[in-house]
Amino acid sequence: METKDASQQIIQKRANRYGQKDTNKVWDFFCSVKLAVVIILIMVVACILGTVILQEKTLDEYTARYGYGLATFFRITQLSNVFYSYWFSFLLVLLCANLICCTIKRWRNTFLQTGFILTHLSLVLILIGGVVKFQLGVKGGVNVYEGKSVDYFLTQMINRQGKLDYVKKDLPFSIALDDFILEKNEPKFQLVSYVKSKDRQKVLDVKLGKRQRVPGSEYGVTIKDYIPDAELQQEPINTSDKPENPAIFVRLMGSENVAAEGWLLAHDRNYYEDRKQNLRIEYIWLPSQTELDKAISSLETGHAKLSVAIAGQGLSQDYSLELNKVFKFEGTEYSIRMLQYVLNYGDKRPLNEQPSDNPAVQVEINGPEGAETRWVFEKFPDWDKMHPAKYKNVKLTCSGIASIYTAKNTIRIFQSPEGKQVIVYIKDNRVVETMPWELGKKYTIAGTGNQITIANYFPSFDFKKEVIKKSDTVGTPAIYVEVDGPSGKADDWLFSNNQYATWYTDNNLALVYESTGESIKHFTSKLRIVENGQTVAEKIIRVNDPLKHRGYVIYQSSYDPEAGNFSGLQIVKDPGIPVVYSGFGALCFGVIFIFYIKPFLRKNKKRGGGTIK
Repeated sequence: METKDASQQIIQKRANRYGQKDTNKVWDFFCSVKLAVVIILIMVVACILGTVILQEKTLDEYTARYGYGLATFFRITQLSNVFYSYWFSFLLVLLCANLICCTIKRWRNTFLQTGFILTHLSLVLILIGGVVKFQLGVKGGVNVYEGKSVDYFLTQMINRQGKLDYVKKDLPFSIALDDFILEKNEPKFQLVSYVKSKDRQKVLDVKLGKRQRVPGSEYGVTIKDYIPDAELQQEPINTSDKPENPAIFVRLMGSENVAAEGWLLAHDRNYYEDRKQNLRIEYIWLPSQTELDKAISSLETGHAKLSVAIAGQGLSQDYSLELNKVFKFEGTEYSIRMLQYVLNYGDKRPLNEQPSDNPAVQVEINGPEGAETRWVFEKFPDWDKMHPAKYKNVKLTCSGIASIYTAKNTIRIFQSPEGKQVIVYIKDNRVVETMPWELGKKYTIAGTGNQITIANYFPSFDFKKEVIKKSDTVGTPAIYVEVDGPSGKADDWLFSNNQYATWYTDNNLALVYESTGESIKHFTSKLRIVENGQTVAEKIIRVNDPLKHRGYVIYQSSYDPEAGNFSGLQIVKDPGIPVVYSGFGALCFGVIFIFYIKPFLRKNKKRGGGTIK
């Protein structure tokens, strides 16, 4: 029995020795300086990778930049979001444990080691704060409109599929925007010159009376006048009795008041449309009475058609405008198919919203050399002569396309230089009434309750332009510029709100007077924090002056650049901040103790001969 007990004691002692040996190995591992060096080196490499590799991008962006293989590897290893990855946080925790163990192992229980303890404790706290921030901190944004409130914000994240997604985070309170204030600096403007032959742009001084030579050119620019807030007034005038630019002033009367009025120009904007009444008024100037009579007589009999002729063979044929129907040109090897038609070429709106400014039909020609597609323009019958075509001997023209679609109520005001003037009322594509018109007389549009008056007529319409000052404050400034160059002197007003350049007479020098850009001085938001229907905090926030409440920090980050109706807020919650600040505080006290208090205590010890622990 004694032998057996002795054997058990020996076995127990050996087990305790091995357990203690294993425990010592774990302790030595965490107290190892080598471990700290290895962790720090890995973290340095991780920081470099986090700098070199784009962070927090979508899988598609990584695939486009690095290829699908690397993109997938980055996503799996979290190298696409290094500083918020779990393994980076694990390294921080491991380094923190290493510091704690090293501190305990090297700690001698003396008062003079307080600085040593504080500096090591500060590093531990800073690391813990970093882990807390990376794993528990949130950051996002939200737009709040004036007079409204929100109780959430949105954060960006990359989901498991590598796509950018937004996550809604609820707030334990509401943020109300009572007012948004946008303060602007006084606007600044610049005069920019551009010489086309040199392809050179230069900003000139905006100084009255100073002649400036445009660099690298023969042009000189002098600013003769300046108005801080200018307006261009245009008064319609008649410049000649010759019909060079005919125009009429039309007044449309409703049941009681004037429904619409304005100038219609024969060679420019020659129509007015009222979509609510499905009414269209057109002004048509024809060069002779014969053509005017022909146009009126063909209103009911005319129809849309495509005319095809073969040059040199005397063959021609007219086809009705039937889309996608194949027409065989008898006696030839050609066939014709009309694909589509438009009332205003280049206009992407639906047909019922297009003005009949440039009617055209798209035609497909099939012949010995295959298919050719070409646009045929009603108002430009010779367009194909100026553009390459496969079948140059095939001549195409079209007419009557505009008559395919008209408003339910259409009024056409015809006029010719011989003095014939006719109003034609068309309802549902049928002529209802035709009557001659005179200036100043009212004409009733049957069945509509409207009356029309041609109040004035200018044979040669133009504008008399005058620049006036609206106020003395800077609003829409304008400068009066004189340019002298190879073609002599030229002058004009340049407005800061004009989006087009003003060209010198030789079309080689362009000048633009423009704003240098929006200059925002401050943008601030008056916010209230509301909990359970009660206001618990309020503040006017601006950039770098946020509102803090219950661990959340609300920053002014952006605003509505167009209407200024909403404020863009950035919302941050970082529970690791207090820990990090505590770490920096401990670091400061530790450094002070090491460099000031500890030497002072040692001096006193030597003088007094005592001991300090």
